[in-house]
Amino acid sequence: MRTRLFIVMGSLGLASASFGMSWLESGPDPVIFPRQEIPILFDHAYHVRAPDEAKGLEGEGLDCSFCHENVSDSKDSADRDIPGHGTCETCHDDWMAEAESPACARCHADLSPAAKASPARTSTQARPVHIPPPNIVFPHANHVNAGVECVACHKNVPGKTLATRDDYPTMDRCVGCHEEKGVSTACTTCHFSSVAGTDRILTSFKEGKLMPRRLHQAAIHDTDFLRDHAVPAMRDKAYCSNCHSEADCLECHDGVARDVRYHSGDFISTHSIKARIDDVRCQSCHRLQDFCLNCHVRSGVATVTAVNEFDPGRSSSPSRFAFAPHPTSASGWLTPGSQNFHGFHAQRNIRACASCHQEQYCIRCHGTGASSEGYNPHGPNAERLRNLPAGGANSRVCLKCHLPGDTRWQ
Repeated sequence: MRTRLFIVMGSLGLASASFGMSWLESGPDPVIFPRQEIPILFDHAYHVRAPDEAKGLEGEGLDCSFCHENVSDSKDSADRDIPGHGTCETCHDDWMAEAESPACARCHADLSPAAKASPARTSTQARPVHIPPPNIVFPHANHVNAGVECVACHKNVPGKTLATRDDYPTMDRCVGCHEEKGVSTACTTCHFSSVAGTDRILTSFKEGKLMPRRLHQAAIHDTDFLRDHAVPAMRDKAYCSNCHSEADCLECHDGVARDVRYHSGDFISTHSIKARIDDVRCQSCHRLQDFCLNCHVRSGVATVTAVNEFDPGRSSSPSRFAFAPHPTSASGWLTPGSQNFHGFHAQRNIRACASCHQEQYCIRCHGTGASSEGYNPHGPNAERLRNLPAGGANSRVCLKCHLPGDTRWQ
């Protein structure tokens, strides 16, 4: 038994670890940090590593700011502090002095003899470095002045050859650092505002649509989000409003057009089952009191007259005698004790009744007025309800059916 327990707990631990890892971002968002082209041969690890003769390690031991010398003054994420020939010549002027030197191929791979001889080559010039500006607010100067080390964001660079966009920080790392240091985590702290001075962020870029990925409010905009978005939306509408306005919701949830993504082609024949299972979900788009009733009356499956006026033999008569969506009086709808008795259905799910009927509809039979039938809705031993605290605290509930002078409710 103990062995089985260990196996189960171990499996659960592995599953939990795997699940936890799936919530971490695998790399920078391609919309925030667009794809780059860096046709350069460069070894970051060699340049930042301190030489150690005992270990047989070679290196230059350079600080990041030796090459990226303008970072501490940068206020704009679009600033390009990529070292050029002038910076490199500080150390390599001995073999960089001559133009068109074979030594150029030491950095520019496309200038090697093999690359020059390639039939696909269309230029004798070295391919330029293409690093698009990131679509994010990031002042390097603020982070440097706050004492943030370069490796706090670019932790893998000291051990790599060529650094790329894959070495930019992901949002989970940024949010974690901001929370730890007490810095704002509002979306507009790092993301562009769609309208200046507002909290709604810009999400449309030429590189694509910016959408939440991992870790953020469990609102991962993947292929299942169309079905699952109700949960994060109900939990935190303010989070959704960082990107979306109410108009975005109404594009699908206007309750007018039938969206085939939610309601299949045969939905009219099956919607009654789904409505009974989860009418709260229906109400996220539709007002049951009027939407259902209006459609049922127009299609001839409901009537605006009292149920006891319904005549199943006159189904071809004018619309006020149209079929109701529930059993008729002949089937026990008005007979206490019948499995079709309307009282059972009302107690089970009064919201289904309210989707067509208003309160006054019930009072026509259950009230004590001159025009009412006077049927008791309280069941046997109605005297048990007399003098209850609820009636004294809010008599309006009782007066919905009882006249003020009726002693039965007092």
